[in-house]
Amino acid sequence: MLQITSFSELTQHLQKISERKRLVVVNPSDTQTFGAIVKAVDAGLVSVLIIGDPADFDLQLISSNPFLDFLECKDLYEASALAVELVKKGDGDILMKGLVNTDVLLKAILHKEKGIVPYGHVVTFIAAMEIPTYSKLLFMSDPAVIPAPNLRQRIAMIEYAISMTRNFGILKPKIALLHGTEKLNPKLNFMDDYKLILEDARKGLFGDAIVDGPLDIFLALNPALGAIKNVETAIQGDADVVIFPGFEAANVFYKTVITFAGAEMGGILYGTDKPVVMTSRSDSATSKFNSIALACIM
Repeated sequence: MLQITSFSELTQHLQKISERKRLVVVNPSDTQTFGAIVKAVDAGLVSVLIIGDPADFDLQLISSNPFLDFLECKDLYEASALAVELVKKGDGDILMKGLVNTDVLLKAILHKEKGIVPYGHVVTFIAAMEIPTYSKLLFMSDPAVIPAPNLRQRIAMIEYAISMTRNFGILKPKIALLHGTEKLNPKLNFMDDYKLILEDARKGLFGDAIVDGPLDIFLALNPALGAIKNVETAIQGDADVVIFPGFEAANVFYKTVITFAGAEMGGILYGTDKPVVMTSRSDSATSKFNSIALACIM
């Protein structure tokens, strides 16, 4: 498998596989989400079950498309629980959030008996970014779910990211543990985690992957500027994955590359039984479509 370096290549790869996944969506009554699912249907990626209030949808349009189905449920709590139930029992391959509060859908996802999180699993958010000035897709964690990750959660983020990059044909992913500088500062609580992670990497516990840090953005993502610093690292400005010390830095980076670098984004929840497309209300239809594609390849 050749490495997939853009979202267009991802779509083309999925179209060659020619296997529609079953997407279950809670209340896609907003223009962006509905547009994304229709685009995914038209691209041959999915068939869709919409759960929501009939008053919010053009049922004639839905019924005219053989790959769109509708299930009436006016209460968003009930709709979320029903969507999770259907995915859990195998009537859906992917769960997607529409115009429903994140906490409402998460409550159903995380339910101890009826949810879709296996016991002991870490649930985190992994995003893929197509940045015009970067030569390939860049994966990152976690800008959305875990505010202050602990060691176990950081390790899970790395393991999940490695799993995702394998599906993109990246045989030996380069994972950068980010900081504002390449210098270890024992006063920062996440540095102990970084040191232990690097020890695990040296022991080969992450398999065929390169893990290094702490690194700043230049050393992780910019070979020219990184070279000026004259720091020895196997990443060499060519990271496939960036792991941030905490939610604040990850979230700011995520939104900054969209706002000022024109990046295209996609992201999914990881750690659940089935992929979950958990996008923001402010995400574009393109971002939501990219997230569906990410879920399909996983």
